[in-house]
Amino acid sequence: MKKWLTSAAILAAAFFPRAALAAEGAGAEHGSWLLLLFFIINFVLFVWVLAHYAGAPIRKFLADRGVTIRTALSRASGALAEAEDLANKAAARMAALAADLKKVADELEQETAFQVGKVAELAKSTAERIHRDTEMSSSALSEAAKRRVRAQLAESAATLASGLIGRDFQPSDQGRLIDGFMDKLGNGDRR
Repeated sequence: MKKWLTSAAILAAAFFPRAALAAEGAGAEHGSWLLLLFFIINFVLFVWVLAHYAGAPIRKFLADRGVTIRTALSRASGALAEAEDLANKAAARMAALAADLKKVADELEQETAFQVGKVAELAKSTAERIHRDTEMSSSALSEAAKRRVRAQLAESAATLASGLIGRDFQPSDQGRLIDGFMDKLGNGDRR
């Protein structure tokens, strides 16, 4: 079959260019079947030469290109699956981080409330202690002041009494005072 096609191609190339030139001189109104046959044979020869000499490289190119496309597609789908997996893991981590953040914020709020309560209790107890200490200090100062005033009054009274006694006290007054004191001791009157 190959020999026949090769022979037909050589003969067509040898005879039809002259026929094509002859048909060209014919009138445009009739058209040329010979010219149409020339174009058909020429096209068939072109397709045969193309298939015979370029068919294998074209098939190899298309097969390689198909393998390249399938490889790129499988890599892209693998990368897409990996990216989706990473996105899902990132979303899960974000949710976990949000939950941890809320937990830490709640713990911080509870700890702050606890510390504020402790500080308030400590401030209240300190204020009460300061109030008690102030009362005790003022009582102690008041008592100390009263004792000092009494001591000063007693000292002043003693000084006045000793001056009065030294000036107005007579030996007869002294005897009378001792007798009155002895009477009271004898009667059991203890004042």
